[in-house]
Amino acid sequence: MNMHKIAYSFFIAFVASLATLVSVSALSSSERDAADDEGLDPITLDELAEHDGAESCWKAIHGRVYDITDYVPNHPTDPGVILEWCGREASEGWDNKRPGVPHSPRAEGMLDEYLIGRLVDEEGEPAAAESSAAADEARDDAGTAEVPLSPAEDERLHRALLNQPLDGRYRGVFGDGGEMQVNVQFDLRDGRLSNVGYRHLAYRGVDYRQLDEDEDLYPVMVQHLQLAEGLEGQPLTAIFALYEPERMAEDLDGYSGATLRGNKVHSAFRDALNRGVYSWP
Repeated sequence: MNMHKIAYSFFIAFVASLATLVSVSALSSSERDAADDEGLDPITLDELAEHDGAESCWKAIHGRVYDITDYVPNHPTDPGVILEWCGREASEGWDNKRPGVPHSPRAEGMLDEYLIGRLVDEEGEPAAAESSAAADEARDDAGTAEVPLSPAEDERLHRALLNQPLDGRYRGVFGDGGEMQVNVQFDLRDGRLSNVGYRHLAYRGVDYRQLDEDEDLYPVMVQHLQLAEGLEGQPLTAIFALYEPERMAEDLDGYSGATLRGNKVHSAFRDALNRGVYSWP
């Protein structure tokens, strides 16, 4: 019996020691991380926002900034999934690979390879905690301010059940041969398009958005801008005019083949609608 008591006492002591070691290790790790962050280059939200596409993709996760440009082609999902988070605070997406399910420890370990800086505000102070608090406050405000509508009053429910697009912001992509060529963004309100633009526009490694006016392919970029401008303020059904892009875009400097480009843009719009609302108005 005494031996059992001795063994039990040793077991309790071992568990207590182990718990102490784990706590000390975690504390040391936190202190080490904080010290490491002080040595990282400060990066503001404005600087982060300049790197919002496949050609240069930075994102911030829990106060640290990562340049994942080289990893984008290797990401195991559609390029549009990861590109949605370029140039912005991406902790929400990182913590919710699927709703309520964060990325794996293995994925977290891979991030270190792409670490380039720490996120700060305009005064050089850490921006993550403030952003997180603001997001929590916004969610709390939304939770207390919104009053649930009855099924008879909820217009979003009506539109969804009738398979009609909801008001909101949409994003969609067109890709071919493993290359994302078009990424569109637009707002939809009362069935009309607004804020139509391109988040990515490329073909065979040429990024049209980065071309100068004197470059040979610049007219192609102009044609795409004309397509977007032609849709501004139009009803959603106007996207079918992209099958006849000569109605919306001029043939500049001898460039033709606008039909193909119109089809690609149309496909990106349809992809956006299939994905559903990206963010609510």
